[in-house]
Amino acid sequence: MSCGVPVIRGETIRDRLMAKARADRIPLQAEVEIIATCNFKCVHCYIAPCAEHEDRMSLEQARVILRKLMDAGTMTVLLTGGEVLTHKQFKEIYLEAKRCGFQIFINTNAYLIGERWADFFAEWPPETISISIYGATPESYERLTGIPRSYERCMRAVDLLLERGVPMELKCPAMTITKDELPLIKAWAASKGLRFRTDHNIMPQEKGGLQPLQLQLSPEEVISMQQRLDPGLVEQRRYAERRVGEASGFVGDRVYLCGAGKISLAINVHGGVTTCTTSRKVVGNLFEQSFDEVWDALGGKVAARYPVGHPCATCQFHGICAGCPATVESLTGLPTGYVQLYCKITHMRAYEMGYHPTGVPRTVTSGIPSGIVTPGATTARMLPVLN
Repeated sequence: MSCGVPVIRGETIRDRLMAKARADRIPLQAEVEIIATCNFKCVHCYIAPCAEHEDRMSLEQARVILRKLMDAGTMTVLLTGGEVLTHKQFKEIYLEAKRCGFQIFINTNAYLIGERWADFFAEWPPETISISIYGATPESYERLTGIPRSYERCMRAVDLLLERGVPMELKCPAMTITKDELPLIKAWAASKGLRFRTDHNIMPQEKGGLQPLQLQLSPEEVISMQQRLDPGLVEQRRYAERRVGEASGFVGDRVYLCGAGKISLAINVHGGVTTCTTSRKVVGNLFEQSFDEVWDALGGKVAARYPVGHPCATCQFHGICAGCPATVESLTGLPTGYVQLYCKITHMRAYEMGYHPTGVPRTVTSGIPSGIVTPGATTARMLPVLN
């Protein structure tokens, strides 16, 4: 007599786990910013230019955070900054997270990764090291980072990690000074067998500096860039299939459609809790409050609904919007604000995929309803002029 053992796909298990976590508000994922300073001087950065030398989390403070996350049911932790490898106690914090049993992800610019760091990560591998790539040539790389030999050292780091089988991915911000090189960077990543991703949203500096916004791509540039990276928008279409229209369940007045405050959170160097690292508005502090108290406050924030008449509340493309509550918050001060730049990108992309007849948002033809918060005049002047 024999019996068969049912096989359940990993994706099915993950989907069930996520559904259960959302239903019960279990914080499965956390982004932990252990240092705000960086060894690069990137022109688009919204964190490091505002950071002070003391803006770093100590090992003792990290232990407090990690223990609270472990007790709350967190499974994955992203260690981010600033540049995490400049933290003098990074190894201790990383190994502490390992001892807690977390799946660990790391954000880094890889400048400091030589033989010793590569050996360390080979011995104690993370789930993934996410490396920021800033150009396809030494000249463009150094123009963005402001650091000599940054291109050379990053390329070497990628090879060292590949030689040791350390899992990683590559990413590059899409902006005016990188857009023409993104296809080259993606092709180079593919030649290494590595996943590549990019993001076109540029944020103001944490303390209000608007200079990075000058690097933001216009809607036309975003669509052109995405078509070059994803011919026929094949990947975009696959993503949109379950997220457009009423059948997706995404239409409604809910502001937050992501997992922020439902299955995820972010913690800054001072223990402040936000929806994600893009949002810099804290709702509480884990150095001073219990996890449950702060988690409840975050839940209150992400339960927000759009006010009556808000154009996003009835938009069938809300689920594939080019912006999100955090990016809107960074430009308007409120997650319930409205940024026409994101709206135009979204509708133009929907047009290219055959979902919209014109690609023109109704706020262009009918105007933005009164009472809806939009970027202030100074911020608007720094963003691309919309046609």
